[in-house]
Amino acid sequence: MEVSIYIYISHKGNPRGVGDAIALLEFIDSKGNAHTRITRATGKDRTKNSLILEVTVMALKMLVKPCEVTIHTDNRYIESCISLGWLKKWQQEGWKKSGGKPLANLELWKDFYISIQMHKIKFAPYVQRQEFNIKQGG
Repeated sequence: MEVSIYIYISHKGNPRGVGDAIALLEFIDSKGNAHTRITRATGKDRTKNSLILEVTVMALKMLVKPCEVTIHTDNRYIESCISLGWLKKWQQEGWKKSGGKPLANLELWKDFYISIQMHKIKFAPYVQRQEFNIKQGG
């Protein structure tokens, strides 16, 4: 099944601050019916990247069978962690960064790693969706 996940974030502060991230999960079932699900991550003293990672993991956990997933986001951090091989290297190094430094958001990265073993993931630029507005609560 093909699934699209649209990630939207509102974040104030650099690098840490207050933020709200929403994931809109969208798919068409085998009968041709469209379905949407929404999940949200919020927090204070959070980075933009940690909120996006959390809401992405939450959305992927909604999928119970292997899927082809397109993640639409303007944030390239998660995509770069895969395409540049960082995620695989962290896993191989016992979830440590170079120099043995601990990995921030360790449990989220582990959950994300498991998800990409189950699903075929690709990334695309975020396309604003009129019916998907974080200010209105999704």
